[in-house]
Amino acid sequence: MAVVTAKQRKKALMVQVAEITELDGRTGCGNASGIVRLDADLGISYLDAAAADLIGMPVESLLGRRLDEVADLSELSTLMKSGTVFNNQALQVGKRRLACDFLPSMESDQLVGGILSVLRLLPEQLSDPSIDLKALLQSGSTSLDLNYDGIVIVDREGVVVMVNQAFADILDTTPHAIIGKHVSEAYPNSQSSKLPAVMESATPQIGITHYLNGKQVYASLYPIVKDGQVIGGVGKILFKDIREITLIANRLQGASETRAAAGSVARKESMSRYDVNSIVGQSKKMQDLKESLLRVASKNSNILLLGESGTGKELFAHAIHAASNRRYAQFVKVNCAAIPEHLLESELFGYAEGAFTGARKGGQLGKFEQAHLGTIFLDEIGDMPLYMQAKMLRVLQERELTPLGSNAPKTVDVRVVAATNSNLEALVREGKFRQDLYYRLKVVTLCIPALRERKEDIRALSINFIQQFNEEFGLEVQGLSLEARDVVMHYDWPGNVRELRNVIESAFNVVTGPLILKDHLPEQLSRMLGDGNAGIPHDIGPYLRARLGSKPLPAIVEEFEKLLVEAAIQFCNGNKLQAADLLGISRQWLYKKLQKKHHDDSSDH
Repeated sequence: MAVVTAKQRKKALMVQVAEITELDGRTGCGNASGIVRLDADLGISYLDAAAADLIGMPVESLLGRRLDEVADLSELSTLMKSGTVFNNQALQVGKRRLACDFLPSMESDQLVGGILSVLRLLPEQLSDPSIDLKALLQSGSTSLDLNYDGIVIVDREGVVVMVNQAFADILDTTPHAIIGKHVSEAYPNSQSSKLPAVMESATPQIGITHYLNGKQVYASLYPIVKDGQVIGGVGKILFKDIREITLIANRLQGASETRAAAGSVARKESMSRYDVNSIVGQSKKMQDLKESLLRVASKNSNILLLGESGTGKELFAHAIHAASNRRYAQFVKVNCAAIPEHLLESELFGYAEGAFTGARKGGQLGKFEQAHLGTIFLDEIGDMPLYMQAKMLRVLQERELTPLGSNAPKTVDVRVVAATNSNLEALVREGKFRQDLYYRLKVVTLCIPALRERKEDIRALSINFIQQFNEEFGLEVQGLSLEARDVVMHYDWPGNVRELRNVIESAFNVVTGPLILKDHLPEQLSRMLGDGNAGIPHDIGPYLRARLGSKPLPAIVEEFEKLLVEAAIQFCNGNKLQAADLLGISRQWLYKKLQKKHHDDSSDH
């Protein structure tokens, strides 16, 4: 975890204060009168003298205390902890009522705190009608789910006074870029807001379709009424993509006409079984890859997965589908290398009745139609014959296909995730793969690293497979012995994750105790390691006998620990994270030993 210095914290605070000041200037509130910095638990980590003066308490008596110990937050606490931006809300501190704005601080989509701008003292009773967000949330009249629904609230003039992160995500922006703006200016690339009309008519509009940032969403709009007067409006996004309604309905029905006609598609093959949490690995490469996956999954662009055989390309395809807005529809897998060339067209595009001898009565839907509104995974795309590549290009460009033996084209809406372990660029140069299809498929490219490039994930993968096979075999294997782990950690794994899984499964067939031993592993693993252990003595008896009596036991143990640490680092080619994992210790402990060794070596000189 990165260490944030005091200088960095101060700089971040100044940036956020500048954002608040700019925000107040837009909303007509003038410069902020006081600033309160809050942590993720709404604890007060900083405040200026102006804020303390408005609150009516000394700075030193407020620092370190939670805001809800000082003020009556009620439902405002819900807004703050959900990362929602709001303007000009009343905060009760003892007998004082303060007008406040709130801007959350987010890091990696997680709330880490926020800045409360204390604007001014309010009279006991407001003379002008105002939107009381606390009262609105307590009423539950519009059932607002701040963590999922996209929520925006405007005052009677149409100015945004509250917006949450879910709403900003739809517009590909941030809440503080929307707050304080009129709804006619707050939504770029969007249909004009209908909230002003809802407030004018004082009539809600339930379940309407609307275009935001080029997306057709499903929303409900409500007027906010206080003392018989409309004082604002609420917009709630129920579905971020209108297609989700159709997809959910199809899933609840259990069998749409498409699935009924498909018939031969087994449910386990046509629905996504894994998500991003199924991908095991905490190495930097895998963390970055999973973050990229989640970013691109929500879009509809085609994705090309590159990686050696056995790296888990199908698992990534499932995870992309599960994280997309197509997740309620079909996930259909096609192995382009496993289907005979003369059957590939009918498999992909289907055929009409009588298309060829032996054709099924009524014809058959192809994989693309089965995946309509969903995702099709084309594995081993590099093995697709050239004549099929031309037909595939038409489907991607025109979004329509013609079944074999038919003259009637059909429209399909399918996202393509393709995968290959071949070098497609080389195949394009050799004329074996169409360049135009290549660029259609690689709109987004995700490269999955080989297991030898992320060896720090081997231990987690081994534990995961051991847990799986414990359930399957009815055993209680606890893990790998040190010798077995040594072999597993230093093998190059040409077959990648698939080979590791097979090795663990093979060991489960011969294991007799609580640990998988070196002898339970396939012989080729140790054989292919070569002389990697040549520099490490196997017989330490003479070494220990020479030390007995020469030093006290603690000194001998400490000396031996140093040798083990050196051997582990040498064995791991200088990778300290892998060395710590090999020794079964934390990286912090390893660094502590290395620092002590360096200090001792310096003292010797």
